[in-house]
Amino acid sequence: MAFLDRLLGGGRERALAEGISLLEEGRYAEAVTVLRTAAERRSQPTGSLAAHHFRQALMAEGRRLLRSDAADRAVPCFAEAVALWDRYPDLHFLLGAAHGLSGGWSPALGGARAALRLNPDYVEARLLEAAALQALGRGREAADSLAALLESGRRIQHWVLGRLVRPEPYGANDLPPGLRDLLAKAAGGQSEKEEVAAAVALCRAGRWEEGLERFGELVERQPRYPDYRTRFAAALFQLGRGEEALEEIEAALALNEDYAAAVDLKALILADSGRVAAARRTLREADARRGESDSRRTHEDLFGAYLRGVVALLTGRPEEVAVLLDGWQDLVHGFGRAELLLAAAESLTAAPTAAGRRLEALAREWSGEGVYCWLWACHLLENRRYDDLAMALSRWPAAPDGDRDWRPLYLEGHLAVCQGRVPARPVAAPPAAESTTPDAAAGTAPGPDAWSFLAARASFLGGDDEVCRATCRELAAHGGPTERLVRLALAAAAGAANFEQAAASTAPWPDSCLPGLVWAARRRDDPAAIDLLADQRRLHPEDVRLNWLTPGFWLGPVRGWIA
Repeated sequence: MAFLDRLLGGGRERALAEGISLLEEGRYAEAVTVLRTAAERRSQPTGSLAAHHFRQALMAEGRRLLRSDAADRAVPCFAEAVALWDRYPDLHFLLGAAHGLSGGWSPALGGARAALRLNPDYVEARLLEAAALQALGRGREAADSLAALLESGRRIQHWVLGRLVRPEPYGANDLPPGLRDLLAKAAGGQSEKEEVAAAVALCRAGRWEEGLERFGELVERQPRYPDYRTRFAAALFQLGRGEEALEEIEAALALNEDYAAAVDLKALILADSGRVAAARRTLREADARRGESDSRRTHEDLFGAYLRGVVALLTGRPEEVAVLLDGWQDLVHGFGRAELLLAAAESLTAAPTAAGRRLEALAREWSGEGVYCWLWACHLLENRRYDDLAMALSRWPAAPDGDRDWRPLYLEGHLAVCQGRVPARPVAAPPAAESTTPDAAAGTAPGPDAWSFLAARASFLGGDDEVCRATCRELAAHGGPTERLVRLALAAAAGAANFEQAAASTAPWPDSCLPGLVWAARRRDDPAAIDLLADQRRLHPEDVRLNWLTPGFWLGPVRGWIA
């Protein structure tokens, strides 16, 4: 559960992480109890990430009971789900099937028809309708239902059709005898749906190779199912096989050009590989075909909004982020990265106060997550809120056993220098052999050159101009200079007899130009965007804009979700 704990955050999210872990372990009844509590805590109890997994747990436990010939005990599971999500045809079908398999064929028929009103081509629901009508002695209507089921087979492929198709139509007196058994197999999950669920569970558990193999088998059996190809592509992508993944995605989109999961995954792969402008074109073209949608109900919808917001931010359109995420509630608790995206957009549109409020809320709610504490502390440093920064550093979360988080010490050094104090503790880079926390290793850890720049600042403050100049020269030799490096070198050279020689350097772009330069490069899918950020990150990792402008910062934590 460690990965989920880190992804979902601190205190209030641990119940969600525990519930997901129980769900993946197949302990469905326990998962239902834990996830029900987690979902009830949300301001949107039916539309949050917790609610999504609660629904999955109810369905999984109900199906388990159906497979155990305990259909009567499965009814409450599906009834609770239908009461909360009455627009999901799967839930109406499962509730109806549980009623029918426990002898209640009249409510079973009602469940079938509720599902068919939501999806007229729903094969399992049509099967339930036919089985219920047969059990109720309404043979003519049952035959009509089977005819409608087989007609759906002209539009979609389904394993049930292979059991029922025949040259001549069914009549009231020659209905197939095994409809109930076929229904039990479909509702209990002993079908490709169950195989998909098993493959998804393998991927969520980090067993991507096994998940890839399972999805590959499904694609081989059903090559015209865009869902299977998309999930297969997601596993390929997670294993670092991005170009192969794109080929599978194109095959999925050839089957259904508006399949949302495939569109989103294509954009995710493109953006992750640096082709952010191409990702934006992909999303905008698909959205234009699909038109306006006001669903905003599912976890998948939220993921799509987040992805579009990330692409907009990375291509220089931060003002679009608030529009894309408008209407989603409780993001601080339910999807911290989306709330962070809003903070980044405000930070980049000269609204530091609003951004600061969001960052502070995230740091408080996810108090065990170093990345949120780091971003909040960096914001305080940038905005010269030194007393608040000292308080934030005093509350820094403890690192996991065996790890050492050097970021608080690094920020303490900058705080001291900003306040005109020579740091009380050493500001040398930590030993390379010592480990850092997972968050620090993910891109926010100050490297050796950042520590050296801090040491140069401390040397200048302590009056040792020559050491400061020597350090600046060494840092400039490692890569392109930054505005802050040049300014420090000039200040240290001011009293030198050979000022012109001591101050000689290549003039860099001003720091204020950094977002514009990166956005201009990104809109051309120019890899120079990476180089523009590299020297800044090497010397000034405390600059929060570097995170906001980096695709991996946004996409790394969520790149496996779509599978």
